[in-house]
Amino acid sequence: MNNYIYIFLPVHNRKNVTYRFISCLKSQTYENYHLLLIDDGSSDGTAEMVSRHIARLTVLKGIGEWWWTGSLQQGCNWLKERNVSPSDMVLIINDDTEFDPDFLKTAVSLLDRNSRTLILAQYYNRESQKAVETGITADWRKLTFEIARSPERINCLSTRGLFLRAGDLFETGCFYPRLLPHYASDYEFTMRALRKGMRLITDPTLKLWYDRKKTGYRHFGNDPFWVSVKKLFSIKAVANPFVLTVFIALSCPWRFKLISWLRVWKRTASQIVKFGLTSKHKPLQRE
Repeated sequence: MNNYIYIFLPVHNRKNVTYRFISCLKSQTYENYHLLLIDDGSSDGTAEMVSRHIARLTVLKGIGEWWWTGSLQQGCNWLKERNVSPSDMVLIINDDTEFDPDFLKTAVSLLDRNSRTLILAQYYNRESQKAVETGITADWRKLTFEIARSPERINCLSTRGLFLRAGDLFETGCFYPRLLPHYASDYEFTMRALRKGMRLITDPTLKLWYDRKKTGYRHFGNDPFWVSVKKLFSIKAVANPFVLTVFIALSCPWRFKLISWLRVWKRTASQIVKFGLTSKHKPLQRE
């Protein structure tokens, strides 16, 4: 097992969180890797901390405008400029994850046995220790995205712990930072890979743990009306309707596009009405 792994690790001002990740990386039994720290404008010394612990390291510095997808595209550009071997491996992963010492070794073994395949680590909630994702089934008829009931039903994956060959990354075509700057870029990318004939799988021997509290805007119930609306349309919102509209344009089969767009904007309108009704019952706060 002499495959080289390039690790894409986007970070932004979470030095303590990133340190836990780096501690896991330092404990790996498989050491044939290079960490690409994609630091999008951190001001808390994250890059300096990582450089003290990891020798095989490259730091790409942004100014806070890359977001998740732009950071991954920076990693793709870096690999292309260096003409890495198509057989080399790439790991895309979040810094709020933790994993066991055999994590990389297990992934290399799995990829060695599966060509033209994207493999997602099955991930678990730190608090409950229960599996959170083992692959996703996207149902365009209903516009739902649910945990796949069986491996055969997986048709999209997250990029939180995603392994693939560099050649498969380039063939798929990397990412769309302007169109999908943050959320939905992972589903779009993996669906595109599937359309190009690649397999999407997870494996119970490949695990990581993550903290759901550190991800995006998901709940708005305790905010005033305009704050809730602003969050809903933020890049950090999972349900941002503009992002979902673009995602549907890129990934949805033509016969389901119109109904999917209508569903997104109907849900958005209902959500905004709900914000208004909720805010009317909140007591005014004194300055």
